[in-house]
Amino acid sequence: MDLFLDLIPYLILGIFTGFYGTLVGVGGGTVLTPVLLIVFGLNSASAAGTSLTLVAINSISGAIGYCRAGLVDVRSGNWFAIAAIPGSLIAPFFITTTPDILFNLLLGVLLLSLSALLILRPSEVTELVREDVLMKSNKSTDSYGNENRRRNCLVVERSFESRRGVGFHYSFNIYMATSFNMVLGFISSFFGTGGGFIRTPLLISCFGFPVPVAAATSIFALSIYASLGGVIHILRGNVEWYPILVWSGIGLIIGSQIGVRLSPFVNSKLITKVLALVLVVVGLQLVMQGIWSDIPFL
Repeated sequence: MDLFLDLIPYLILGIFTGFYGTLVGVGGGTVLTPVLLIVFGLNSASAAGTSLTLVAINSISGAIGYCRAGLVDVRSGNWFAIAAIPGSLIAPFFITTTPDILFNLLLGVLLLSLSALLILRPSEVTELVREDVLMKSNKSTDSYGNENRRRNCLVVERSFESRRGVGFHYSFNIYMATSFNMVLGFISSFFGTGGGFIRTPLLISCFGFPVPVAAATSIFALSIYASLGGVIHILRGNVEWYPILVWSGIGLIIGSQIGVRLSPFVNSKLITKVLALVLVVVGLQLVMQGIWSDIPFL
């Protein structure tokens, strides 16, 4: 009984991060890495490696659920994953040479930036900019015909229907949407956060992806490159297998399937705002720990 009670925190951590990460399409790494650092006392390399491996488990489980629901833009997701793979593979070699204090500082800044993005996300403004760009790229003039054709070649259209019969139709610049994933691959593997927390909002606000498709496609791409990055972390000994990975992994599988099934009914915006406030507190703590290393974690 005492052994089971000791395992409950890892299981709860997995269920919560699996539910949240799948629901909003971020993989859950923004919760896992800080918790593994602050609550469970892992060093930076072990926290990032264990977190990314758990994110891979979560994203694979979530991707399967989203594919069954017919919400994944598979073609776009494959391109995003291919672009992110190189950074995801090389990041584990950098983290082992990064001091824990510097890692805490960088992660704290990242979490504060994420919380600001979640709280202040100017989706209406970026959507107007996106529409204006598309209108300019689609207009036809005699004097700039070649330029317009070149622009139109960059814009692809996607049209499909989910298993529930919901139709989706949107267009976006495939090269711009793919290129920023190269950076996300490195960030994902270095911090163990997954990178979906940046990709999903950008796909929605800057590239016009429908919200369910953005979350599903982000999780799908993440399942590919996070798995490869996780393998490198495993080979470098950056993963805490038991009990953290095993029991949190079980919780992630449970939580991710709950997230997929409840996504049409849950107010994900409210959950996102609440988590953003938590990330502010955690981010400030990590920044202070990075600047003044003698300050204990709360």
